[in-house]
Amino acid sequence: MNDLRAIADLYAEVDDSLEVLRDRASANGATAERTRIEHKQRINDQAYFVLAWGQLEADIVDACRSTIRHAQTHGNWRDRRAWTRYNPDDRRLSGLNFENRLTLVLEKGSDNWKKVLQHYRVRNQIAHGRLRSQRIDVSSVIEEFYLIQASLARN
Repeated sequence: MNDLRAIADLYAEVDDSLEVLRDRASANGATAERTRIEHKQRINDQAYFVLAWGQLEADIVDACRSTIRHAQTHGNWRDRRAWTRYNPDDRRLSGLNFENRLTLVLEKGSDNWKKVLQHYRVRNQIAHGRLRSQRIDVSSVIEEFYLIQASLARN
């Protein structure tokens, strides 16, 4: 999540600017302008959410690759045999879907595992053209991403 802090900082800067414009429009009674700015804020939230998500997803994939590599070096064949099925150098991680990758680095059913899948659904919705009608608290989401990142199994 190399760029997550920069993404968070830039998001805050842009959102603060939009908030000033929205407040100014409200103070001037410019309802249509306020509505237009609120729409921009929703789109901005979703754009930055997807950027931040990409950082977490990349970290999950990196942790998954690390876990596979580590397990493949186990001295006992019985402990490493299932892991040889996966190629950590394969771009698609041997066809593992996202949920299976996640399950290799977070306990299935845990709170963080569930949160990641909830965010994954939001990401898919936005990335496939279905913008949300409500705002996303991107700053809170990013802080949550840091907590999730800290809980990932690395090997």
